[in-house]
Amino acid sequence: MKLKTRQVIHAGLLVAISVVLTRFASFMLAGNTIRVTFGTIPIYIAGLLFGPAVGGLVGGVSDFLGVTINNFGSIPAPHLLLASVARGVIPPLVVRVLGNNDRNMHIKVVAAIVMTELVSGLWLTTWGLAWINNVPFMVLLPTRAIALVIQIPVYSMFTYAMIAKLRFYVTLHQVGR
Repeated sequence: MKLKTRQVIHAGLLVAISVVLTRFASFMLAGNTIRVTFGTIPIYIAGLLFGPAVGGLVGGVSDFLGVTINNFGSIPAPHLLLASVARGVIPPLVVRVLGNNDRNMHIKVVAAIVMTELVSGLWLTTWGLAWINNVPFMVLLPTRAIALVIQIPVYSMFTYAMIAKLRFYVTLHQVGR
């Protein structure tokens, strides 16, 4: 994978935005099992605009830097790092399977985020939190599922709005105009 300088700069900006939104502009609920944040949206944007490799890198670097800066009182967990990487990798793959064109992009973004949050938010993150807090997985699952019912539409709306505005800009600069 060869990254262009412009892609590295965009990825770095998205990492910074994700870290700030996740670590400083968020709050925890339900005994540190639900984080209310918009920090996943830059990871989705990275994957959808630049592909699964860049999206995965943005997710992984964001989580690693975020845990280094502010770990919310817990230990680093590989489950949560993997969930962040998956948030950058899965959406572009889902969009590719559904047809990588601008037709019905809002539906594709919603489908991508639903699939991603089922894997990352409901399974991997819940598993990681259960491991960290020494609580059974099934105890945390209902609370996290309810939170995702609220988070998925919000993530989808903001991600699509940003993708719709940024897609033209990124495409314009990829062709070198």
